[in-house]
Amino acid sequence: MPPPSQSLASPNERWWILGFGTVFATDDKLTVGIERNSSEVGRAHGIYVNSALDGSDLHLLMSLVFTNKAYNGSTLEIQGADRFYLKYREVSVVSGTGIFRLARGYATLETVFIDIPNSNAIIRWNVTVFHY
Repeated sequence: MPPPSQSLASPNERWWILGFGTVFATDDKLTVGIERNSSEVGRAHGIYVNSALDGSDLHLLMSLVFTNKAYNGSTLEIQGADRFYLKYREVSVVSGTGIFRLARGYATLETVFIDIPNSNAIIRWNVTVFHY
């Protein structure tokens, strides 16, 4: 089984997440809390593109795909600049499906843990959405 995050392309021969133009795909667990044994409610499928020449900004395109009972099959679509060096940042909720059809809103991201050399992080998401 491949790792939950994988580099797709890099402008340099040696891959590095902080390199300009690096594309990084992810398939991560969405859980109720940040604890290791927290209940899974879905998956975060998406890509990051390092879009800042100085490596300080990742462009985030993410589908939050819910698998728990109440929201099973519904999604939220997230997009924005992930300035991952900041402890707190904000991205847009641009759409959704299922019970989140026509969703709009925002998500605040908080870095709880980051290990850049090993491409590992724990990010707390707080998502506010309006939907029909």
